Amino acid sequence: MSRSRESAKLLPPPRPGDVLRLQIFANTAITQERLAGAMKVSRYSINQLVNNRRAVTPEMALRLAKATSTTPEFWLNLQRNFDLFEAKKKLSPVLHKVEIVRSPQRPEAMFVRLAKS
Repeated sequence: MSRSRESAKLLPPPRPGDVLRLQIFANTAITQERLAGAMKVSRYSINQLVNNRRAVTPEMALRLAKATSTTPEFWLNLQRNFDLFEAKKKLSPVLHKVEIVRSPQRPEAMFVRLAKS
């Protein structure tokens, strides 16, 4: 694997705060105060998100989506991707030791149908 590919794998995915700071605030006339007012949350809450000191919750994702004409999934996926990146980094020394107790299944097999009463 080339060195540039190895380096790229180590870069964390963008966080919701990065997207707010670099895409919303830097490219528009929208301020943290204006976004907070539109979302009916405190400016402090927005500042915490922008500075990556607070994670996006489902409730916050709904508000962000409405205020920025995006989707809640967009904001939750940003958060999820970053959280998984951090967890993999943290667990990398021991993750290979985790024992497989169930063979791989098709995705449909993961869900059990409940019988109608």
